[in-house]
Amino acid sequence: MRILATSDVHSPHHLGEFKDSLASIDHVDVALLAGDMVDGGRVEYYRIILDLLKGKADSIIAVPGNEEYDEKLRGLRGLNGMILLNDEEVVVNNVRVIGSRGILDRPTKWQERNVKNIGEVYRRRGDWLISRLRGLRGAILLTHYSPTYATLEGEDEANYPFLGTRRLEYALSTARVLAIHGHAHRSRVRCVRLGESTVVNVAFEGAWFTIHN
Repeated sequence: MRILATSDVHSPHHLGEFKDSLASIDHVDVALLAGDMVDGGRVEYYRIILDLLKGKADSIIAVPGNEEYDEKLRGLRGLNGMILLNDEEVVVNNVRVIGSRGILDRPTKWQERNVKNIGEVYRRRGDWLISRLRGLRGAILLTHYSPTYATLEGEDEANYPFLGTRRLEYALSTARVLAIHGHAHRSRVRCVRLGESTVVNVAFEGAWFTIHN
């Protein structure tokens, strides 16, 4: 299966660069969008992104990032045929895709002020993700936040708990999955192995793309 994966276009901010980067892409089976594709959950800009992907991918699967606010998700579901996964899963081309915004080891101050019981949300979501990863083989984990600190190198180390989690590392290391995430814009380590799992940070920076066969 050919996969196109990206995130953090923050449209309209990187929309032009995103459009240019698509010129080298012929066709893929699925496009995986790992969150923060638009700023402020602006549906009109998400529609533009999906229009650009039309004809490039047979299926488009996305997860929300911190910029796709909860109150905006209803307007994104089913938009232009996109599958939005918010702690949900789907099977595409006989491959299981588990999708979630992901978890942070420490909520941001904004989240503490604006998201009710955010610590409990992360605890329960982490439990759900670990239960899905346990013994999993040949699947894809798609999150916005990083499921490991290993792909955060290059960011300020003090910010690691606000960019991802260590809680999923053991579950990943004992599974065999392709884990795709975004959020870490300044990361210099874009791909790591945890046991038999591969973790890839696809946060958009310039013309950053990954395609897996």
